[in-house]
Amino acid sequence: MALSRTTGSRRTENYTWPGFVDALATLLMVIIFVLMVFVLIQVNLAYRVSGQDDTLTAMRQQLASLTELLNLERNASADLAANLAQINNQLALSNAENEEISSQLTILTSDLDARNAEIDRLMLLQSDTETALNDAQKNLAEREEQLHIVEGTLAIADARAKTDSQTIDNLKAETNASRAEIAQMTNALAALKAQLESLQNLLAEKEAQATKDKIAIANLGKSLNNALASRVQELQRFRSEFFGRLRDILKGRNDVQIVGDRFVFQSEVLFAPGQADIGDSGREQMTKLAVALAEIAREIPDDINWVLQVDGHTDDIPIRAGRYADNWDLSTERALSVVRFLISQGLPPNRLAATGYGEHQPLINENSEDARQKNRRIELKITQRVSAK
Repeated sequence: MALSRTTGSRRTENYTWPGFVDALATLLMVIIFVLMVFVLIQVNLAYRVSGQDDTLTAMRQQLASLTELLNLERNASADLAANLAQINNQLALSNAENEEISSQLTILTSDLDARNAEIDRLMLLQSDTETALNDAQKNLAEREEQLHIVEGTLAIADARAKTDSQTIDNLKAETNASRAEIAQMTNALAALKAQLESLQNLLAEKEAQATKDKIAIANLGKSLNNALASRVQELQRFRSEFFGRLRDILKGRNDVQIVGDRFVFQSEVLFAPGQADIGDSGREQMTKLAVALAEIAREIPDDINWVLQVDGHTDDIPIRAGRYADNWDLSTERALSVVRFLISQGLPPNRLAATGYGEHQPLINENSEDARQKNRRIELKITQRVSAK
């Protein structure tokens, strides 16, 4: 039993140690991973901080430059103020020196007067003391020399005072020039205000005139609309009369129809298949049409701008060969043939217009021979032509 216990304990130790080693290895790998993440984070933070430091350094350099410029401006202002104060002080000192020299001159003048009086008194008394007289003369010479020195100092002070006065006069002249410029600008501003008021008054007048013009234009528009409506009604009357005469002329024909406000001729009445030249039967019908239209045209007033619109249409069967490129070309040539024939019958060209539509505006959208026959047609319509402004 003891042997079995010993063997069991050894087996337990053998199994525990590898697991402990694996746990330590795993923990070590986790620690190394955490350290690597920490190092990467530190490197990233250091990079960002270095970039911010560079930006901060550049901003500090700019701030230092601005501070230096501000200090230079302040120093310049301070120098100007100091110069002005110095000039004022020099002027005050010069005035004080002038006053002091003037007082000294007064004193010296008094002394000189006193000496002269003393000399006069001595001369009148005829003093026997030559020594005293010489001393008095020497003192007088010294006093005169001092007086000359004082006068020179006074002249220098006067020159300085004149220089300072000239500087002050220059400053006053500059101030007066600035005031004159300000006055000139004020006058110009007043002139601009007056001009602006004049323009505003003119604008008000123009707006009032524009209002009157709008009213006049509105009234004129109403008059034109009324006149146009009257002309349209009159043209409608002539159109009705023209269509009435055509009904009488073409009465009993099944190949001519009235569709809306236009007469429709079947192409077979005027043209051979695939051709744009009017046949003999078609010329006979078109001659009757031209006579009726000429009679109506003579009755329509000249101030009604009317036109006879001739429209050519074909079926949807494409042209394979021949002198015409396509159905559009054929429909246009047929309309032009009608217009040319009417012109040859005496109708004015400016009252005629030709248009070709090919197969693109059919009367019947059917794929049959009867529909194609009805779609091959020439349409005539009297309409109002709008004059170009």
